[in-house]
Amino acid sequence: MIKSLLLTPINLAIKPFPQAQRRLEAGKVVLKRWLKLRHFAIDLWHAQSFMFWSENDSSYAKLSSELIFQYHKLEKGLCMAGPKRFFGHDPVIATCKLVKRWLGAGLPSSDPVFLGALETLRAYRERLFETPPPPESATQIWSLLNDCLSLAPPTPSLETPQPYQISAGAANAFDRLCVERRSVRAYTAEVVPLPLIQEAITTAQLSPSACNRQPWRVHVYRDSQRIKRMLELQSGNAGFGHQLTTLLVICADSRSFFDATERNEPYIDAGLFVMSLILALQARGLASCCLNWCVSPETDNAGHKRGSIPDHEKIVMYLAVGYPDAQALVPRSPRRSLDEFITVHE
Repeated sequence: MIKSLLLTPINLAIKPFPQAQRRLEAGKVVLKRWLKLRHFAIDLWHAQSFMFWSENDSSYAKLSSELIFQYHKLEKGLCMAGPKRFFGHDPVIATCKLVKRWLGAGLPSSDPVFLGALETLRAYRERLFETPPPPESATQIWSLLNDCLSLAPPTPSLETPQPYQISAGAANAFDRLCVERRSVRAYTAEVVPLPLIQEAITTAQLSPSACNRQPWRVHVYRDSQRIKRMLELQSGNAGFGHQLTTLLVICADSRSFFDATERNEPYIDAGLFVMSLILALQARGLASCCLNWCVSPETDNAGHKRGSIPDHEKIVMYLAVGYPDAQALVPRSPRRSLDEFITVHE
């Protein structure tokens, strides 16, 4: 309304002058671009609010992420080839201190993250018999390790490291999944059993992520009215959104990241997870369609509210899921020539 009141007199005044009119239109385009850059201010606030770890934070989200971040360094070191040498001075001390912080915060000692940390420390202690720590830090490291490992008995199912397995003979099945996977926009009214979706999510959880922190979060919506309200905020579901009996909203928990240098990681990790999830759904006879979340901060805020999604979770995308209609058609979607996007450096 205000914009119309301001621009109408200007448009009328310059109407007889085509050149001035063209300049005004060009100026509007530039102004709109600059106004959209304000979206970065929201990203800045989000990073400052959620993406920094603190020794005073006892939340599960941040403590589990920091614990994984530290003990995964030890886990990776145990897998390195070549002559064995001592490694891990700082991460072993940090991991042991985080184990104590975990218990001090009252977090469950049966949690797989906690038990995974202990199994990594157990494997690291065994390694120290071959490559002892330097004398100046040996007493501290052995003391911390022995203290931590007295907290719980071994968990054989979480032993680390383990032998790498070659997926021999899997290429044809995987290639078929990739070839047949398409974005589907025609679904039946049959409701997908929740256990089947959970099964696919469990498989997708094996996706790689930065230091194995697994920041992805999945919100599953099954109520038709709530799905409708969520889809009202997204511009790519016209013509088929009303058919959906299941909508997933894929998010990334910003508390999983230590500071703003990891600002791009939520999207990378969530993207890796979603691709695995889409293929896991395809393998189970379920169709899907990625729905982008390229929205204004106001719409993003509305999505969080309508979906009951916490502010610390970045909405990365929507994912439509369902049984494909028997007559469903999909785009051919030809791919670019390999030469267009691959550069070989030799």
